[in-house]
Amino acid sequence: MVQRQTSLSANTVAFCRYLRAKGFNIGPVEERDALSAMEILTPFGAADDLQLCLQTALCRSPQQLKAFPNFYKKYWQELDRAVDSKAKEVEEKKDKPTSSKPQKAPTLQALKNWLYGSRSDETTETATYSTIDVFGKTEYPAFDERELREVFFLVKKLVRKIANRRSRRFQSTHKKGSPDLKKTIRQNILRHGEIIELIYRRKKKENLKVVLLCDVSRSMELYSRFFIQFLFAFQNLFPKVRAFVFSTSLHPVSDELSHRSLDESLRRIIEKVNNWSGGTKIGASLAQFNEKHAHKHLSSKTLTIILSDGWDTGEVGLVSENMRHIHRRSMKVLWLNPLAGSAEWTPEVQGMKAALPFVDVLLPFHGVESLREVVAKMKL
Repeated sequence: MVQRQTSLSANTVAFCRYLRAKGFNIGPVEERDALSAMEILTPFGAADDLQLCLQTALCRSPQQLKAFPNFYKKYWQELDRAVDSKAKEVEEKKDKPTSSKPQKAPTLQALKNWLYGSRSDETTETATYSTIDVFGKTEYPAFDERELREVFFLVKKLVRKIANRRSRRFQSTHKKGSPDLKKTIRQNILRHGEIIELIYRRKKKENLKVVLLCDVSRSMELYSRFFIQFLFAFQNLFPKVRAFVFSTSLHPVSDELSHRSLDESLRRIIEKVNNWSGGTKIGASLAQFNEKHAHKHLSSKTLTIILSDGWDTGEVGLVSENMRHIHRRSMKVLWLNPLAGSAEWTPEVQGMKAALPFVDVLLPFHGVESLREVVAKMKL
């Protein structure tokens, strides 16, 4: 139900939450952008200017652009009904003395609590515009210990699948397996044809390596907490992994993730990555990886995992060119997209379209439940 607020900015934040409930990927940054755009464009010259302003700031896909006008109209209609229902209440309160004490602005942590599921303050605090970056030098996402344990448990299953992958070649073993007839006959040839000793064989382990490329740009900010948990767990559970994060440029972060504390690892990463939650240049970042790191980390025994929504503000040709190179040098390329879990999602953004021909497996990835699906569907 739409609740009446007392200012346009408060109603705009409430509208953002309304869209979030309808499936839009809207967090504190998108709310801030909408409020900033309104501040720049105020006063609005026409009735449709506010709609176009919010549509530009909050829509991230063609499907959202198509659905936005209907949600916008419905929300403000419901808001008008809420105002009418409160008219009598407002009239009764006119005679009562009002407190001159200004209302305390909610903290950034209150916004994060709402974003990550704690709604205890949602009815008492309303988000307002702030110039503080969500992922600045002093603000880090909070990590839930129980969720982190679940991520570790699921990543351990995934790592076990990768570590136990067998090649087509065989090796002798003292444990029972499939009989190696050639070696068995050769071993018993001097025993007058009597089969006294059986030789067994099994397939060799592949000894795979993993490369993780994680998008930490602004469009991925809603999922950054979970992605960092995933990288941290993988780095601590699998010895042959190299992790990288990228926004407008690429940064290796395996050393930072090797710390025993997740909070300390995150602090070191954000200090190192000066464009955290910035723009997105997937093609340029992949080109940087191919130029400086691919020759050391990619081979026919490397599983390359890319975590990104596919939004790219750079040259699309760079994406396809560098994805072709990565796909050719890797055993398999797995792309985990947080938007792919939506039933209406199609890979229509240019970056995702350019990368798709060179992706072996595309799976949704946005939380613990989707990680379970990745573990279940992963086939090497």
